Amino acid sequence: MVRVVLCGMGAIGTEILRHLLERGHDVVAVIDPDPAKAGKTIAEVTGLPLGVRIQQSVQQAQFGDAEVAVYSARSRIGDVASEIGALLSSGLDVVTTSEEMAYPSHARADEAGRLDSLAREKGVTVVGVGVNPGFIMDWVPSVIASASKNPTRIHVVRSVDISRRRQQLVNKTGVGMTRSKFEKELEEGKLGHIGLAESAHLVALSLGEELKEVSQGVFPVMGSEDYVMGVRQFAEGKAGKCTIRLDLEMTTTSADFDVIEVAGDPAIKVRFEKGVFGDSATVAVAVHAVERVGRAPPGLITVLDLPLSVRRS
Repeated sequence: MVRVVLCGMGAIGTEILRHLLERGHDVVAVIDPDPAKAGKTIAEVTGLPLGVRIQQSVQQAQFGDAEVAVYSARSRIGDVASEIGALLSSGLDVVTTSEEMAYPSHARADEAGRLDSLAREKGVTVVGVGVNPGFIMDWVPSVIASASKNPTRIHVVRSVDISRRRQQLVNKTGVGMTRSKFEKELEEGKLGHIGLAESAHLVALSLGEELKEVSQGVFPVMGSEDYVMGVRQFAEGKAGKCTIRLDLEMTTTSADFDVIEVAGDPAIKVRFEKGVFGDSATVAVAVHAVERVGRAPPGLITVLDLPLSVRRS
């Protein structure tokens, strides 16, 4: 059993809470900035059998005897660094689903360095996890490529039927917009998947190389008229002599599947026929990380550094 603080009671955070309880962990504090939830018990808000009252601020919260914090809110490191820093300062290991935290030195090397120094000073660990980034387009390809000598190309394709996903994710794909509105909101940073470049950097890291010559693109997928059906994007770069290419498509007409191909000796191709469903997989990955982070080295780490063995009480 691990004593846990949960930060963020959105759709994913609530399911993480549910799974933590199913796994027998002790959720000792819950934080969410929504004033409509503040002061209410988890039982009142979710129906789950937990009398813990929701607190509104990480900086002012009481953590009791917690060991690990799960931070499930917002995607970019600039938006989460101060609150994650407060959790680390309180002596908590931190597991976060914030996408840029999967490989934070890519987006904000300065913030990443500060979090790493703080975590080392406190003797705790912070790690970004999830299904994408954190699993299907980086951790899994890294493991598969480890069984091939001198890989020259690693190519991952993730195809997602966006009609089966929660509305928050649908909104990020621009479904129903005109092309002009899509391009405007893309320029404003409101559309597209965050984390594809982080995944490419993680795959390169698994090869012991730095990702160079990086290129990225985000494009609308159009219907027969001026109607956006979803988004297609890619990230590509060189890791030594190996080309890494990640392709992601999320539309209303996409089939669900994931394909990982490694050109090497031997060549390896793995296909997940119905895809790895992002929401439930993210919940599982986050809770399993809670159980393993206590065995990890202190500092800011990646999922590649997270032990596979489960922490035992």
